[in-house]
Amino acid sequence: MRRVPSQGNPVDAPSHNDLDDQPADEFLRQVRRTARSVLGDSEIGRQVQELCDEHAQARQLISQDRSAGSLVLAIVGATGQGKSWLVRQIVRRSAAADSIRSGTRADQATEQLVWVGPRPPADLDPRFEQFVRVAAEDMEPLGVPYVLVDAPGSTDDRRGIAEVAQRALSLASALVLVVRRDQIRAYTPGALASASEGSIVIPVINTVGREDDALQGDVDVFLSNLRSAAPGSIVARPVQIDDFEATGRDAQEVGSEAVQEVFRRLKLELENNPDSDRRKSTRLKALDGRFRAALCALLADQLPGLTRAVNRLNDAATRLPGEVAQTLIGPEGPLQAAVRSRLRLRLLTETGAIWFPYRSLLGLLNLTHGAWDRVVLSLSGSLPSLVSAIWTSTRSLTSDRSANDEMRDGLRKRAAAAVTDRLGPLAAQFRDELMLLRSGTANIPGDDRSDLSTAAMRRDQDAYHVASLGGLDALQERSQNILQTTIDRNAVGPGAATVMALLGTAIFWILMAGPFVAIYSEYLVASYEALAGGRMTMEHFPKPEFATVLTSLLLSVFPTAVFAMIALSVAQSRRRVRAAEQAIREQHEQAIDDLQRDRVLRLQWDDPLLSDAEFLVSAGAGGHPE
Repeated sequence: MRRVPSQGNPVDAPSHNDLDDQPADEFLRQVRRTARSVLGDSEIGRQVQELCDEHAQARQLISQDRSAGSLVLAIVGATGQGKSWLVRQIVRRSAAADSIRSGTRADQATEQLVWVGPRPPADLDPRFEQFVRVAAEDMEPLGVPYVLVDAPGSTDDRRGIAEVAQRALSLASALVLVVRRDQIRAYTPGALASASEGSIVIPVINTVGREDDALQGDVDVFLSNLRSAAPGSIVARPVQIDDFEATGRDAQEVGSEAVQEVFRRLKLELENNPDSDRRKSTRLKALDGRFRAALCALLADQLPGLTRAVNRLNDAATRLPGEVAQTLIGPEGPLQAAVRSRLRLRLLTETGAIWFPYRSLLGLLNLTHGAWDRVVLSLSGSLPSLVSAIWTSTRSLTSDRSANDEMRDGLRKRAAAAVTDRLGPLAAQFRDELMLLRSGTANIPGDDRSDLSTAAMRRDQDAYHVASLGGLDALQERSQNILQTTIDRNAVGPGAATVMALLGTAIFWILMAGPFVAIYSEYLVASYEALAGGRMTMEHFPKPEFATVLTSLLLSVFPTAVFAMIALSVAQSRRRVRAAEQAIREQHEQAIDDLQRDRVLRLQWDDPLLSDAEFLVSAGAGGHPE
């Protein structure tokens, strides 16, 4: 298989949430398109297209209103349960009741979808449907206009009749499910109950005999199974119909009582659940779920190799963005270095320029952090200590820069490397399986298949770029905001910074005040005498020795520098750094989850064919078979 070059923008890898949010028609069109793209004109491709056709027809049956706004009440159940008998009881006042046939043998059983009511449905198909006209006043009153649908037996072995029965389930807003008493213990809801998802279901247990001690227990199990099979349906308590032959009661009397009880419960459920649009939406959602499950089962059964390859690729692609994003904050060392740098910088910015020379010393110590002891020694005149201090200061600057570079540029490099390492082999396996499918060798044993694919599939592997990770800019922007807000919360506040600045400045000027006062006192006396007209020369003005001034300055700066070191140590204390680091990691995890949920942080496939295959397999329901 030759790889199709990527055209245009990369294709986002779809998530299950994306598939759920897509409009049904668009979703179905995309399944058709991807099936043609991936499976071509193969047998499995044709089966997928047929499945799509059936699903589109089923959705149309639920969505369209063939009964002109009337409630569609379907009488459903297995063959020979008494469905048509119950329909005749509902329209017992009409002479048309005798035209509704029933029976237990195949030649007697209902073979068409029989509509019963005052008006025929729209678009009646005479091949599969027939209409029996019954006036509304001759039907059991329900309080709302309705039509009956008598469905063929859902367990009929003939495929055409079984399909007609399924059509009745799609049409109905409410169902009467008829089951004989002697069959409820072995009854399995199966497709009949699950296909009624979102409808009102009135179970009817037919031919109940006298003195049946096990009846109540069997009814409870039967009802529990129904509700478990169709959790979105509204399943009422079953109506029990006596076996008039065994009890000796009149058949018309039994039928009348049964119909009245069925309609009483149906009225009650309609009053409690009047929103027909909501029921229709639930039915459509359930139908879509069954379609996805059938698609997943079909692909897993017919193409196990391709399904496993795409599922592994999809699972890796789902986990990869989060795992790569987790590396944004990096290991403990670079993150703590970045936090300490920000805490020191925050203290410096909170200190006003008026606090001279404390602020200048604070800025110098901020640049030479990690080398303060060497700086102190260097001031005593040790050349090796001075060189060591300069080297350590350079390393500190480099560490801060590398921490910032790690958070800014390292993510893209790690993302590209992770995509290549993690997805490259899986994508190669997918291409192998797809080539084997298209060459008609999908069911050949693995040992015989490997020779067919290796040479062709590896030919352009080096030039094949699987995918790229999108949303990194948004993640980095969110990361910067997290870092800034966390530093603001853990840094020394403006009040504390001002107090420290006041103390540091006071230390310097108190120590420096003695020499300054002495020098200025002599200077002011000399200036006064000169201005008063005395015979003063420049010799009378003070001439302090440089060594004296320098010594005074150093003796004043040293305590101030020590205090500035203490202030920086408080600003970047272990407690503050650890608290900030923990908060940054927790907020990054939450930000990553939010960006992935919003589909901002996502994987973009660079190969449209791979994207189509991933969508097709992911369109299946729930988990993937391994």
